Amino acid sequence: MRTRQLVILGVGHLLFCSAMWAQGAGAAKPAAGQSLSVVASPSTADNLLNGGPAAWNQVAVKHIGLNRTPPLYDTDEPAALEIPAVDVRLARAGGKLLVQLSWRDATPDAVTLPEVPNTPPETRFRKVQTEADDRFFDAAAVMFPVKGEAGAITPSLQMGDAEHPVDIYYWNATRGAMLMQAQGRSTTRRTGQSFPATGTYQNGQWSVTFELPDLPSGTPVAFAVWNGSQKDRDGRKYFSVWQVLE
Repeated sequence: MRTRQLVILGVGHLLFCSAMWAQGAGAAKPAAGQSLSVVASPSTADNLLNGGPAAWNQVAVKHIGLNRTPPLYDTDEPAALEIPAVDVRLARAGGKLLVQLSWRDATPDAVTLPEVPNTPPETRFRKVQTEADDRFFDAAAVMFPVKGEAGAITPSLQMGDAEHPVDIYYWNATRGAMLMQAQGRSTTRRTGQSFPATGTYQNGQWSVTFELPDLPSGTPVAFAVWNGSQKDRDGRKYFSVWQVLE
């Protein structure tokens, strides 16, 4: 019985790796289910960004399934698939690409943190260990290749690689929006830049709007969601496969 279980697991792992390779290798023509339509909105970018969910009522939604990352550490608690999908809407307005992500979440995990000191940690008189090491916050992100050449290889979903770096537009319910870049797993870094983004929680649902550069048709994008109540942080998250802008 044990041998049979190992064989089944091995085949499942092979199929998973094959699917990930297909995503990483890229295809000349994505499957219809992996294409994202983008509308040219008559509204302004500011209205889409700050008008709340009602401003997006006329934009078609796509329901995108999310995957759960496997445990990263031995101390990680098992995590159920509490957020199985995210609803995505995209619109072009004012020379920008606006992306709205909406997902169901039973609890809004966010707090108000004290202001970070201006002095670098290395020059402070005394370093203080945080007393809140059990707080994790809801968050979301949009990832796409830095190099957006048509027909280029789609980067790895594990934060790209050295030859195919990625931009990550990250929003955190507590810390706000920040632009990050990565060139592979464990290389994610903050750029020190921010970008316009808004997030609202109402009736058990998050709606987060990102203002991105006006990415051209054919650009692959991927989405991620962190659930603070499940102690999500760093690579422990929900993620989508690559979707291609029409």
